[in-house]
Amino acid sequence: MPFASSGDIKLYYEVIGQGDPLILIMGYGHHSQHWGDLPQQLAKNNYQVITMDNRGVGRSDRVDAPMSIAMMADDVCSVMDAAGLKKTSVFGVSMGGLIAQVFALNHPDRLFNLVLGCTFPGGTHTAPTDPEGMRILFDYEYLQKMTPEQRSMTVFRFFCSDEFIEANRASFEYYHRVTTEYPTPLSIFKRQAEAIASEDTWDRLPYIKAPTMIISGTDDRLVNFKNSELLAKRIPGAELTLLQDKRHGFFIEAMDSTRIFINGFMKRRSRR
Repeated sequence: MPFASSGDIKLYYEVIGQGDPLILIMGYGHHSQHWGDLPQQLAKNNYQVITMDNRGVGRSDRVDAPMSIAMMADDVCSVMDAAGLKKTSVFGVSMGGLIAQVFALNHPDRLFNLVLGCTFPGGTHTAPTDPEGMRILFDYEYLQKMTPEQRSMTVFRFFCSDEFIEANRASFEYYHRVTTEYPTPLSIFKRQAEAIASEDTWDRLPYIKAPTMIISGTDDRLVNFKNSELLAKRIPGAELTLLQDKRHGFFIEAMDSTRIFINGFMKRRSRR
């Protein structure tokens, strides 16, 4: 299994396909397997897709120590170095989108294109989350009272609609399996929450130079889609794509649309 070194931390990553490089950065408490089949679908569009486990989750080292969004953006560089990449495009969702913003700002020379999914700028400019969504994200005592399957289903219902789950039961079964196979420790949830609370990209967003697309579902109750509208106004030339009635896991529920929009954006930008 391939690992990259970032200081004393070992980071798990995988490389799929051949073509223009694209790194996928997952969100809060989740790891690379939570992308489902999207990496394989993107690879079919002639991308070299790199998935990675953020520090503390999945198969990366689970060190209970302070972490920051900038630190995790540096981790992306470590994975790039291990994979032999000088530059890449990046697609980050939720917390992974915040990491992607900081990567774009701190390492502009290593970035081609930037895709931000269901994410936010941090700080006081972040549009508020639904109260029940906040409970799912940060009320650890509430979540610990549930069985692993109850926890998975509760979170997954914020990712995908009940109609989608009913018609695609295998998607939930997969989500539950990979969530419980590499469970994220409570201590890491807290460390990542601290990192999110400490980051604010708002004032620096106008300095992002990479071509940027922002994509979100309009029924997202974990990260208000209005955050995507705010980001689109702050990042010069950013394209905004809103998926009607999709939730936080739009890349699961509308995987084919996600692939088409990302591929279209990347191809347009590669010709400029």
